[in-house]
Amino acid sequence: MRPDKTSIAGLFNEPIQYLIPLFQRGYVWELKDPDKSQVRYLWEDIADQARDLQAHQARAKQIGTDKPLRPLQKHFLGSIVVGERQERSGGRVDAREVIDGQQRLTTLQILFYAFRDIVQPLNDQKLNYDLERYTVNPDDYGAETDRLKVLPTSAGRDELISLFSLRSLDAVIDRYPLRRNKQRVDRPKMVEAYLFFSWMIEHFLRGRDHDESIEHKRKEDFTLADEVIRSIRRNNAALNPPLEGEPDIEKARLLLRTLERQFDVMKLRLEEEDDAQVIFETLNARGEPLKPSDLIRNFIFLDAQRNSLDVDGLYDKYWSSFDSLKDHDGTAFWSAEQRQGRLKTSRLDLFFYHYTTLRLQSVLKVSHVFSRFKDWWGNKEDREITQELHTLNRLSDHFQTCMSPVGDDDFDRFCRRLLLLDTTSQTPIVLAFLERYGPNAPEFKMAADDIESYLVRRFVCGLTTKAYNRTFNERILPEIVRSKEPCSKHLRHLLLSLEGESQCWPNDDEFERAWRANRLYKGSNTNRVQGILLGLEEKMTGPKQELIIKPDGLTVEHVLPQKAEKADYPLPDDDQETALRRDRLVHSIGNLTLVTSSFNASLSNAAFAIKRPEIAGQSQLRLNSYFQSLTNDLPWNEDTILARAAILWPIAKEKWGRPNLD
Repeated sequence: MRPDKTSIAGLFNEPIQYLIPLFQRGYVWELKDPDKSQVRYLWEDIADQARDLQAHQARAKQIGTDKPLRPLQKHFLGSIVVGERQERSGGRVDAREVIDGQQRLTTLQILFYAFRDIVQPLNDQKLNYDLERYTVNPDDYGAETDRLKVLPTSAGRDELISLFSLRSLDAVIDRYPLRRNKQRVDRPKMVEAYLFFSWMIEHFLRGRDHDESIEHKRKEDFTLADEVIRSIRRNNAALNPPLEGEPDIEKARLLLRTLERQFDVMKLRLEEEDDAQVIFETLNARGEPLKPSDLIRNFIFLDAQRNSLDVDGLYDKYWSSFDSLKDHDGTAFWSAEQRQGRLKTSRLDLFFYHYTTLRLQSVLKVSHVFSRFKDWWGNKEDREITQELHTLNRLSDHFQTCMSPVGDDDFDRFCRRLLLLDTTSQTPIVLAFLERYGPNAPEFKMAADDIESYLVRRFVCGLTTKAYNRTFNERILPEIVRSKEPCSKHLRHLLLSLEGESQCWPNDDEFERAWRANRLYKGSNTNRVQGILLGLEEKMTGPKQELIIKPDGLTVEHVLPQKAEKADYPLPDDDQETALRRDRLVHSIGNLTLVTSSFNASLSNAAFAIKRPEIAGQSQLRLNSYFQSLTNDLPWNEDTILARAAILWPIAKEKWGRPNLD
């Protein structure tokens, strides 16, 4: 078996036909489930690499040739295994049978079809020539299908031939409508992939990102890619969101350079003595792949062995807890899965993701953690392995609290609220302050308060979280790490200097307007609302009261129920405008509180005269002591909701304070 590292474009550069054999399953990559869409993940990886390449080229141009930048990290896309070259007679193109990787190979060719068709109207001769080279075997052959770079021998052949030959987005939509005679007809998966790539490329050429926020009634963090997928599966012809502006030919050239330079694919070519079936079974066996943390462990202790250190002693002292630590329920703590963006990964891999981000001060992908960690480790020739393991072990203790806070001190409560706020991009900055000061130092507490205020205020104001990773880890983190004394005042100044809706730290006026009336509860962000209510409870608890917080047993309760009976909660004016105002205020902070799950289930939709005494009499939370001052005959409506929000506002302002820039 002969290995050959190539690029995405390199797979299709020579006149060859990849044959998908009959025994291989049909095309299965799909868009149906946005959380498991391999097609979407592939585009996001490509778009992210294009964005990184553009930034890298801009930096290189800025600094000139005196200090050349190190090459940009490439993305490894996986391996493709093909059989030995088949020389076919009768003037036919040579072929290779695809042993493994047919889904990836077919999808990449569909991507090139979409790219070819979208940029063709731009009339760029060089671009059209290159894309033709990657999608068509150029000569006249004995069989017309020999012109295809990829050809299934059975399932999916007709669809791929159609995408190859139609050569326009409109023609594909006409050939594969979503409805015929008013009856829905599911589009083939290959066609859905083509439509998705086509529309994402259209937006990419106009400067729009796949992760750009799109307004949605019921879903938080709904993106442009989500909207395109929804449109493909719902609309017959018109795809949403609509295009804005004109396509930029430089963006098209950037995308092609990305496909040609920024991805590595391992192409394994079988030779005569290789058994294709045995190799296929081995590649698809149920072996457990090595995780980034496994590779890092092996790398560190191999380095320790080469330096004649006591490997067993180092493992026992600094690493054994990663393998032996148990969670409160008896399960292995560090191997438990935790979500990071769209992926789930082990807590230990997630720790090394944030640790490596801290060391490099740049955004990276989970799949790149080991290679980037190794790069950082090798940047220093006399790396003190024992000291590095000591530092790593100490920070892992703090990260353990971040992932599973069980205590009741300030740091545990801060970590508990951040878990509920469901953002992790700030973690490397938190680790930077923990490494220098520890969790009980005033410097750390001030930094933690400012980070939490930044996140809470942006959430209440309805501002996007999409820029957090780059804001925290490419803009702020390098400044903190480069500072000889990374103090909380420096972090505060950096946060205050952020501008624009995608990054700003909302001021008191903006925060107050949103606090009083914004719809916070949207179903998908219940935990974030719970985190804010817990923060209020902590702030309201004075020195004479015992703080009682058991968040696992509490749920968010709408005082005026989401499904309220009009007889119990009559509208002052029964018109559409009043109904819309109520719908918004029902989910605002003035109408939300915390109760036990048993209360929520038994009295959730009851009239206020029934609910109020139960909340006031049964709850021990300071947050609910407000209801003791009310009477049963008081109407609970829009005015009283706003009044409670106004009473809570000074507490929120103090809890999540923000100073002025001066």
